[in-house]
Amino acid sequence: MASKLRAGVIGCGSISRNHVAGYLNCGRYDVVALADLNPAAMDEMDQRFGLNTQHYTDAREMMARENLDVVSVCTWHTGHAPWTIAAAAARPKAILCEKPMADTLGKARQMLVACRRNNVKLVIGHQRRFLPSYTLAKDLIAQGAIGKVQQIVSMGGDGLPNYSSHQTDMYRYLLSDDECTWVMGNVERKTDQYERGTRIEDCALGVFQFAGGARALLLSDLVPNYYQGAFIYGSAGMITLTTSDLQLLNESTGGKWQHHAPDGKFFKVAEQGDRFEWLEGGAAQADELADWIEGKVETHRGRGENGYKALEMIHAIYESARCHEKVVMPMRTLLNPLDVMIDAGQLPVERPGRYDIRAFLLRGERMESDTEGAAQQEPAV
Repeated sequence: MASKLRAGVIGCGSISRNHVAGYLNCGRYDVVALADLNPAAMDEMDQRFGLNTQHYTDAREMMARENLDVVSVCTWHTGHAPWTIAAAAARPKAILCEKPMADTLGKARQMLVACRRNNVKLVIGHQRRFLPSYTLAKDLIAQGAIGKVQQIVSMGGDGLPNYSSHQTDMYRYLLSDDECTWVMGNVERKTDQYERGTRIEDCALGVFQFAGGARALLLSDLVPNYYQGAFIYGSAGMITLTTSDLQLLNESTGGKWQHHAPDGKFFKVAEQGDRFEWLEGGAAQADELADWIEGKVETHRGRGENGYKALEMIHAIYESARCHEKVVMPMRTLLNPLDVMIDAGQLPVERPGRYDIRAFLLRGERMESDTEGAAQQEPAV
């Protein structure tokens, strides 16, 4: 039996629990070290999962001492690029960075460069690519079960980068990673709203065109009933998709909805309920990463290039609003266009008062993240 891979985690907040659970549930990793500015966050992680890890308040020290095979980057968004670059310099076999990949496309490109030059595999945590309902929908589309895909519709919320980068990644996955050719969109921002330390809009709308002819429509913070999943309309049928099941309607179903709730490799839908997507997605994502490291697969479906394109599609909505035009891909603006608009006075705040919608995840008296960049890791979230 192959020895287990040694994993370490930077940032011990809420999302890191999904990474750790994924490593443990697939059975191919030992989580040996944690790094966070808050010792209590590391203690809680050990207690939650029954671990006996080494603790570090300096993540670079952790990477220098622990001979890690895999590093998880689980900081707030502004920490993704600097900590991925720092981890790449330590040369583990792979890095699993939480999404969105970075707060700017320029920094996301730097992450790709740093991993490429150090021969480190990079995965971005779009774990829903590993949900069996998503994969079944992708396979049905590829088999022509609903004819030619004409439109995909999804609803998001809580700002575009965090929530809806999952949805832009979903569009590409459902279409077998077809390329987005242009994006058009608009945003409203009248409050000074942030999400995990990055500015977000109050609401947004995006339209995406794909090379194969399909289009996608994203409504963000415009409808109350948003969720991960989609309505998929084809020339010969329809699919409604959620993280746990799908319904298919076409000629072969006799004009009736045919329900599918496929189980995963590690967990069953009926046994886990709402927890299924988190448990199965995390375990299957980590399992395929181990396969990639060990040379059993040629690539990983969540590889860094796919994470980059999901982020690029989100930022293209901002760029379309900034420039009042259809944005032809690939994007050339490498700063965050929402920040550029705000700093240029294009989106003046009409209802002042900065607040972060994820402030409830912070510890103690903190209302905002108090560190960013490569000097220290972000506080636990």
